[in-house]
Amino acid sequence: MGKPRRAKRRHVEVEKDPFRSPYQRDRDRVLYSSAFRRLSGVAQVAAVNEQRVLHNRLTHSLKVAQLGRRLVQHLKHGESEEGRELRKMSGINADVVETAGLVHDIGHPPFGHIAEPVLDTCLRRVHGMEGFEGNAQSFRIVTKLARRRTDYPGLDLTRAALDAMLKYPRPRSMSADDPFAVPPWTDRRFGSKWGAYTSELQDFRWTRKGTPVGLRSANAILMDWADDITYATHDIEDYFRAGLIPLHDLGRDHARIAKHAHRRLGAMADFAPADFDDQLKKVIDRFAKGITSSCWDTRQNRSAMNTITTMNLTECVGAVSLVAEPPYVTVDPRCQYLVEALKELTWFYVIDRPSLAVMQKGQKRIVQSLYDRLHDCLAESPKSPRLPIQLRSIYRDLGHDAEFASLYPRSSEAREARAIVDYICVLTEAQAVDLDERLSGRSQSSMFGAWFS
Repeated sequence: MGKPRRAKRRHVEVEKDPFRSPYQRDRDRVLYSSAFRRLSGVAQVAAVNEQRVLHNRLTHSLKVAQLGRRLVQHLKHGESEEGRELRKMSGINADVVETAGLVHDIGHPPFGHIAEPVLDTCLRRVHGMEGFEGNAQSFRIVTKLARRRTDYPGLDLTRAALDAMLKYPRPRSMSADDPFAVPPWTDRRFGSKWGAYTSELQDFRWTRKGTPVGLRSANAILMDWADDITYATHDIEDYFRAGLIPLHDLGRDHARIAKHAHRRLGAMADFAPADFDDQLKKVIDRFAKGITSSCWDTRQNRSAMNTITTMNLTECVGAVSLVAEPPYVTVDPRCQYLVEALKELTWFYVIDRPSLAVMQKGQKRIVQSLYDRLHDCLAESPKSPRLPIQLRSIYRDLGHDAEFASLYPRSSEAREARAIVDYICVLTEAQAVDLDERLSGRSQSSMFGAWFS
């Protein structure tokens, strides 16, 4: 193996482009990447192979991007001279927020959040490794794993775009007892988790240069709020259509929904049950006045659903405003409780039900089995031509990554574990299932034209 080399960077170079700004170029690069296209094969909540037309990570990300752009447009509409100055200081930009919305979930593994604790356990078993975090994996993909050119890794996005995707702008190595570790849950300036691996610390520091520790950028706040709104609204439509959320008769479960939410959300800093209950009542009343039956496919229910969703979106977009203190953007807490009340319907009727829980248990086993079997193959012969081509490529590139080598000098175990997790996170769910079946000897698929060859 050759000596690890420092990656060549082009972040600060300006390409001559008469038609696009650097931020518009960022957006185009993401849209044309295979890492983005892969999201069509990753679940939002239910598996993407369901026969019903449900949102997946790709359609979710497209809506987050669209809504993020609308939030910026809202802040610019009818602004005063003072507002124009605040907006200038905040650095908000519609193209930047849209790009961040497109990439914010790009690192999600197959089966979404359910796979994260499995991969976290796998990595943490290796001495010195930080574990797994989906947001950190997204940052790793756009800065290192995605490829456009041979002379530099990643998509070479601008500093603004990278900063906007950092919902949790701190590496795990940062002290856990800093003053922002547990902020009030309605304070959008800070996040309670971490969002970058130490192996991308150089890119992280470049991205965050001159920014206070832990403080989100204004663009990141807008992207994160767009993410919350989108998730809260489209899941309700999906699972009403599937017959799981009885929007026409939520009143019968009102007390149970509230109790379930208090138990689920009560640990959040400064969570106010009474404020949540007010917004939950408003949500239930809105649906009760518009949705007349359990059947989705009626003109009345379709029209009412569109009207109610528009009402919720308009209220949430209007909740964003500019303020005089960095990062210059704030979100009305009352509307944040509204979004949590909308989310609770999916939690109560869908996520915490046995049918999904049983399926997710099986999905965890697939991810664990896939990791174990790939680990056996890689440990046995890391240069073998029998390994999937992309896994070999990821493993090889880690050997040339000076930043990774300095963290885990001569650690074959760390290199193998990182390569396998990176590889799993570029698979769709169908690919993960198929590869696990092949490795376990249970597949009846043909060897000719295999997708991983």
